[in-house]
Amino acid sequence: MLLGMSLFVQNLTHAYVKGKNVLEDVTLKVDEGELVAVVGRSGCGKSTLLHCIAGLITPKSGAIQIDGKDVTDAAPHLRGVGIMMQDQPLYEHLTVEKNIAFPLRARGEKKPDVSQILELFQLQDIAQQKVSTCSGGERRRVALGRAIVLQPSVLLLDEPFVSLNEELRDTIRMYIQELTLATLLVTHDLEEVESIADSVMKLEN
Repeated sequence: MLLGMSLFVQNLTHAYVKGKNVLEDVTLKVDEGELVAVVGRSGCGKSTLLHCIAGLITPKSGAIQIDGKDVTDAAPHLRGVGIMMQDQPLYEHLTVEKNIAFPLRARGEKKPDVSQILELFQLQDIAQQKVSTCSGGERRRVALGRAIVLQPSVLLLDEPFVSLNEELRDTIRMYIQELTLATLLVTHDLEEVESIADSVMKLEN
């Protein structure tokens, strides 16, 4: 099991267009082992919220705490956050194993061991297969594995079930539920919310 801590977002506000906030005074808390779903209409700021938490964009105002530390202005790689985007880019020419291990190599590990993650997501049999030959469900598992390989405190998921058939959705849902991380899930699918989330937050603007 991968153990995490907590996420606390306080009065977060962000605007792409001057005078119009896409996020306004958003406050939420996600505890270790809890999965909170964020729902709302398209354009309400769901993905923007994840990007702010991950450090990919800087919010206009507000604070972000992870494990009790203020990371509002911290660089993305110093936050302890794993993120899986809806259209997660993968390295098509690399194997499944090397894709998952890439973040470890990027921080200087010469021979990273990702066998535990390969086993967790049942990818060990295709570990040496190039990602370009993987199915949609396999690619989603690779992306999820890469998101947690650095053992983040917080896991951010942006529409992880989009374009998957029912069987694959059930499989990915099962893997997510096995992770005892503070997890924030963005989705438009209310049925998914009912089946996986501990609590729900609706964004409106």
